[in-house]
Amino acid sequence: MGHALTAVADEPVSAPVAAAPVVSANVETSGPQASVAGPIRDCIQRDAEGRFMGWLDDQHCMLSGRTTSAAQWFDGLFGGWYGPDDARMRLRVVTYQKWDENLGFHTGAAFRAIAVLPNARKRIRLVVSDEEDLLHSAVEAVNSDPRTSAAIRWIPDLASRVKYSFDIGVHSTPDLYARVRAQRLWRLSDSSLVRFTETLRYGVKEEGRALTGLDLERALDDNSVFKVASVLQYRQIEPESTGMRWGQDWVLLHRLGSQKALSYGFTFDGVQQPDWSISTRGVFVLYRQSFWRPWVYYEIEPHLTWSRNTRWDRTPSMTLRLEAQFGY
Repeated sequence: MGHALTAVADEPVSAPVAAAPVVSANVETSGPQASVAGPIRDCIQRDAEGRFMGWLDDQHCMLSGRTTSAAQWFDGLFGGWYGPDDARMRLRVVTYQKWDENLGFHTGAAFRAIAVLPNARKRIRLVVSDEEDLLHSAVEAVNSDPRTSAAIRWIPDLASRVKYSFDIGVHSTPDLYARVRAQRLWRLSDSSLVRFTETLRYGVKEEGRALTGLDLERALDDNSVFKVASVLQYRQIEPESTGMRWGQDWVLLHRLGSQKALSYGFTFDGVQQPDWSISTRGVFVLYRQSFWRPWVYYEIEPHLTWSRNTRWDRTPSMTLRLEAQFGY
C-alpha cells in the first residue's frame, strides 16, 4: 500500500492535483534519480530487418541526446566526471487549448524541466519552470499568460525531517525574487500520509507572498489514491482587499495502466474579506494517456465551475493538452 501511495501520488499531470504515470517535474518532492533513472534507450524505431522506420523518431532521438549532452556539460562545471550516462535531463513541452463558455477559446504552451546532476546537486540546482505558488496551479496557469522563472536552488543536506530549499531567481514579469520552502512529511500508516509545506517568497516587484499547504493522501489499493489538498495564500500586493485566499481539492486518482491515468473530484476556493466565504466551486474529470509514441501524451479535462461573480451560474469548460517528452 505504501508503495502504491508514493507511485501514484507523486507523479504529475496538469490538473488541480498531481497524479499520472510520467516523470515528475517537481525536483523537491520527487527525487531526480528516481524520476529519470534507467539506462539510455535506443529511441530510433526499426523493423525486423533493421530498416529505419521514421524521421520523427530520429529527430526525437537527436533532441533527447542533445538535452543529455547539455546536462553533462553543465554538471561537469561542478566537479569530477561520473560517466556519459550519469548526468541526464528530461524536458516536458505542453501545448493546450481551452474553451470556456464565458471566455471563449484560449491557447498556450508550458515548459518544464528536471535534471539529474550528480556533481552539482550537492551545491546548487538550476530550475526552469512555468509553475507558480498558486491555489490551483494548473487551473490558474491555463487562465493566465504563460510566465516562466529560472532560479538557482540550494537544497542543504541537513539531518532533519524537515526538507528545505532556497531559491534566487528571475521571473518573466520581469522580477527578481528569493524564495524559501520547508516541507515535512508524516506517514500515519502504510497507506496514509500527511504533507505540510510552507513557502515564503519576496520579489522586488511583487513583494511578499506566503503559501501554506496541507495534503492528506490515502492509498485505496495498488492503483488508486484519495487526496485532500488544502492551501492558504497571502499576497502583499492584491488588486482588491481580499485578505487571505484559500483553496481545497478533493480528488480520486486512478492508474489505469502503465501509460494512462484518470482523476476526478471537486475544487473550492474563497477569500477572507469581507468574511470567510466561497468564491468558486467546481467539478472536473481528467483523463491522460500516451498515444502514437511512448513519449507523446494527450489529456482531456472537462470542467464545471460555479462562481459567486456570476451569481452561481454553471460555466462549462473543456481543456485539451498535448505533451511531448524529450531526454532520458
